[in-house]
Amino acid sequence: MGFLAPAFLAGAALLGLPVYVHLLQQYRQKPVPFSSLMFFERRTQSSIKHRRLKYLLLFALRCAFVALLVLAFARPYIHSKAIARANAGRLVIFAIDNSFSMRQGDRFAKAKQGALDEIAKLGEGDRGQVITFGGPAKLLTDITSDKQALRSAAQAVEAGDDTSSYAELSRVLRSTVESTKGPIEAQVFTDLQKTSWPAAFPDARLDDGTKLIVHAVTDKLIPNWTIENVDAPQRVFDTKKVRTLVTVAGYNTDKATRKVSLLANGKTIETKSIDIDPGSRATVEFLTLDVPYGLTRCEVRLDGGDQFPNDDHWYFSVERADPKPALLVHNDNDPNSPLYFRTAMESANDAAFTLDSRSPSQATNVDLSKFAFVILSDPGPLSQTLEAALEKYVQGGGHVFATVGRNATPGRSVPVANIPVNQIHTISPDNESYQTMAQIDRSYPSFGRAQNWDSVEIFQYVKLQVPDSPDARIAARMANGLPLMVDRKIGEGHVLIFASALDNVANNLPLQPVWLPFLEQTTHEMGGVGSGRGTYKVGSYVDLRTAREKNIPVEVIGEGDKRLLSLSESAKASTFQFPSEGFFNIHRANGREELAAVNADRRESDFTQVAAATVDSWKNTGIAPNPGAGPSSGPENTRNDSAELWWWVLALLAMLAVAESVLGNRHIAAGKEAA
Repeated sequence: MGFLAPAFLAGAALLGLPVYVHLLQQYRQKPVPFSSLMFFERRTQSSIKHRRLKYLLLFALRCAFVALLVLAFARPYIHSKAIARANAGRLVIFAIDNSFSMRQGDRFAKAKQGALDEIAKLGEGDRGQVITFGGPAKLLTDITSDKQALRSAAQAVEAGDDTSSYAELSRVLRSTVESTKGPIEAQVFTDLQKTSWPAAFPDARLDDGTKLIVHAVTDKLIPNWTIENVDAPQRVFDTKKVRTLVTVAGYNTDKATRKVSLLANGKTIETKSIDIDPGSRATVEFLTLDVPYGLTRCEVRLDGGDQFPNDDHWYFSVERADPKPALLVHNDNDPNSPLYFRTAMESANDAAFTLDSRSPSQATNVDLSKFAFVILSDPGPLSQTLEAALEKYVQGGGHVFATVGRNATPGRSVPVANIPVNQIHTISPDNESYQTMAQIDRSYPSFGRAQNWDSVEIFQYVKLQVPDSPDARIAARMANGLPLMVDRKIGEGHVLIFASALDNVANNLPLQPVWLPFLEQTTHEMGGVGSGRGTYKVGSYVDLRTAREKNIPVEVIGEGDKRLLSLSESAKASTFQFPSEGFFNIHRANGREELAAVNADRRESDFTQVAAATVDSWKNTGIAPNPGAGPSSGPENTRNDSAELWWWVLALLAMLAVAESVLGNRHIAAGKEAA
């Protein structure tokens, strides 16, 4: 038996504390008032009786508690032959790389066979564990000496479409050393892809006592062409105005000419040739995408002519629909803002909306439910009928974009939003300078792409009294700190308020370059066109529901109409991780259907290998011996045949504490009764 921290044994001196409590502090003289002492005889009273220990059982419990507390801090351990026999052999981690690049040729087959061969070499008393690191590392077995279990796990590993990470592998190996408190041997079967190496070398460090053996399944540098990216619209409204930009990359390649084809639902639409310089990139553009209405599975294919055809395609999805109608309500004396709104919305490459412009009186009896959103361009006072219709529209999930200017009435609220207008302020050039946009929330959808607002000048604005509530979000402020753009949630919908008219009189925003991207993002978000990404990478996540959609079923359907969520996950899961390449149908809680196209990370297409010197340095981070080789270091040099006892001591401490508390309370109660 030994101690990891023997210095704490000096705390045994605290055993005198129970003696002090029981002996020196137990006798108390109680003064008794008496009229006279003249008839009393003076004598010496013996103190031996008061120095006798009382409550011996309680005294013993307290002494034992102090002793065990000191023992726990000293961390005792014992040597065990049984433990020594169990830990006499090696602990071998078999790490198999099943990332996307391992699909090339027979790489993955070699990795699996190599792991099986090494498992067969395990000796008597050796233990092993099988893990994979194509994506997040997965422990396929517990640490076991059962060779059959290890073989079965290795044989069941399948090649994946995710990326490998040597930093992730090193993290798992460090965790294993920490949990087992002993040396390990890591047998790694991989293609040593350079793109899997971390940017910072310390992220791949190994703990002392880790013996790393790397089995490279190839030593050849393979040239490879791939479809690196496809830039295509997620939604199509006019098939003749669609622009699809394809980027082709070559890794370790010579100059070549390749053919690129655009397909929709498996049918070839167009094929073009592209010249690619050595180890470079090139782009090709398709200017049409004739797809049917609804969701379409699209693909770009490359006649790679290389040894890795798995990355010679790129999946993307397109939804074709007719432009949605939108309503613009403007004041009769405002001819400018309808012109700026209409021109901006129609100038988009693929106009998603058609604008119906009306005055407040003309819009009174219009059915708002047929519009994707409503724009109130400083219309002035609205009739009660129109305000009630707008409130019902927003409560049901509709969106309203309201600009407020000279036609507003101070003291009244912005329609539907219930945000009061305190004042209309017009800049006087002789007394003050124009206002600018100083604080912009870049996370707000309207400002995602519209970056440069320095040239926007504001000459007239309204002062809004925005409530301090979670349903009111200030997306932009002017230089004077006043809100310029506010988003207020009303029911299931939103009201967006711009505190200045967009008529090129109150400000110059309609003439600035940021006007088009600002209006496009704002209208697309309100009209539901801007939601969803469409294209994802393997291993990435997609949000399935909002906070208000709890317990509403959603569905994710993969290839072969396979449902990928259980009944419980369908009602509760908030996200879904894409496990492989392909198309996934997502049926959301709000009834909308989306088609997600998933592609492998193209970093896996570069077969350049990690330098041999880097691999050697990686191995060297784990070859240092375990600390504490001397005989006085406690179990650090014999930890494979020892077991610590501190947690048993803590358990006894807990029981003693309970017993001491119960017994002490009884003695206190008895003392009070005697008194």
